Amino acid sequence: MTAGIIFRTNNNTKRNPKRKILSDLDTLPLPAWDLINITPYKEAWQKSSGYFSINMNTTRGCPFHCNWCAKPIYGNRYNSRSPGHVISEIKLLKQQFEFDHIWFCDDIFGLKPGWVNDFADLVEKEKINIRFKIQSRVDLLLKENNIASLARAGCETAWVGAESGSQKILDAMDKGTTVEQIYEATALLKKYNIKPAFFLQFGYPGETKEDIDATIKMVMDLMPHDIGVSVSYPLPGTKFYEKVKEQLKEKSNWKDSDELTLMFKNTYASGFYKELHRFLHKSYRTKQGLAELKDIFVNPSNISAASLKRIAAVPFHMTGKYFHQRKMKESEIQISNEL
Repeated sequence: MTAGIIFRTNNNTKRNPKRKILSDLDTLPLPAWDLINITPYKEAWQKSSGYFSINMNTTRGCPFHCNWCAKPIYGNRYNSRSPGHVISEIKLLKQQFEFDHIWFCDDIFGLKPGWVNDFADLVEKEKINIRFKIQSRVDLLLKENNIASLARAGCETAWVGAESGSQKILDAMDKGTTVEQIYEATALLKKYNIKPAFFLQFGYPGETKEDIDATIKMVMDLMPHDIGVSVSYPLPGTKFYEKVKEQLKEKSNWKDSDELTLMFKNTYASGFYKELHRFLHKSYRTKQGLAELKDIFVNPSNISAASLKRIAAVPFHMTGKYFHQRKMKESEIQISNEL
C-alpha cells in the first residue's frame, strides 16, 4: 500500500494512511530537469524581464504560526536540504540551462543556524556567480553576519512578510514580529545592498484607520524596493478562517488573485480596500520616481532605462494617487452616513 495516496475505486474515495514526514531531504534525487522543455519558459522570462530566472526549493515547511497562513502540505515542520545538496542542483542547472537568476521559493530561506554562512562559503569555493531572491521574516534578518553571508552568496532581493505597520494588527495575526524589527531589518538589508521587499495585508479584523495610516507611513518611511499588497483572505483550515467563516455565506473565495474582495465585515466596505490598494501603490511609485530623479541629479552615472521609465511615470502615478485618495474619502463618508 502506497502511503499518502487518495484515489477513487468502485465510485468510492479511498484514502491510504498518511505518508511519514521526510526529514532528510538530501535522500531525494535531484529533480528530473532533463524532462522539462525549458525553452518557452526561458523565452518568456527574457521577453518580459530581460533575463532568465528559474525556481528552486531548499526546504519544506515553516515553523511559525501566523494565524491566516494555510500550510496544507508540510504544516509547521521545517526540514532543509544541506547547502552542498543545493549547490549540486545549482551546478546542474547552470550546466543545462545557463540561467541568470534564482527565485528560492521556500517559505523561509536559510532558517537553520549556520546554513546561510555555509552556503555562501560553498558558493565562493565553487566560484559560482549567481543572483537570487528569497522569502524570509524580519526577525530572522537581524543578525548582521547572516545578512553579510546572504550578500556574499548573491542575494539580490529579500521579500519579507511585513504585513502591517501596526503592532496591534501584527499581534492579532500571531505574527511574532514587531514593527521595530521591520525597520531594523530593512536598514540592515540596505546596508549590504540587498533589496528589501514587503508583503502587506490590509483588512485584518479590527484594523482601524489609524492602523492603516501606520502601515502607509511605514512603507513611505522605509521605501522598500518593491511591495506586494493584498487584503486579508480566509483560507480554510486557519484560525482566521474560523473567526470569520459565519460571514462567508454570499462569497467564500475569489475568482482570481487580483480580485481583492473583502469577504467579511470590517471597518470599511470592500470597495474602500480596493481603492486603498491602488492609492498605496500610486503613492509609493510617485515617491520612488522622485527619488530616482533626485539620484540622477546627484549621480548622473546612475541613469538607466529603468530609472527613466520610473521618472516618466511620476505624473501618471501622482494623478492616480489623488484620484484614489478621493475615492477612499467618499467610501469613508458613505460608511459614516450609514452609521
